[in-house]
Amino acid sequence: MENLFYAMLAPWLVFVVLAIIACLLLKFARKRKGIAIAFGIFVQMFTPDPLVDQTIKMVQVDKRIVTQKQKENQMGKGKYNIN
Repeated sequence: MENLFYAMLAPWLVFVVLAIIACLLLKFARKRKGIAIAFGIFVQMFTPDPLVDQTIKMVQVDKRIVTQKQKENQMGKGKYNIN
C-alpha cells in the first residue's frame, strides 16, 4: 500500500520541484544572472526541435526574399539616379 501512495505522489512532487526551479530561474533571469542564460542555452542545445525541417525552409525563404528586395533596391537606385 505504501508503494502505491508513493507512486501516486511522485508526479505531483516532480511538478512542484519543476515549478520551484522555474520560479528561481525567472528570478535569476529578471536580475540578468548568468545561470539563467546558461541554463537556457543548455536546454536549447540539447532539446530536439520537432519542426527543424520547416524552420530551415522558412529561414531560407526569408533570406531569398531579403536578397531579392536588396537587389531590387540597388537596381531601383541605379535607374533613377541622374547624377
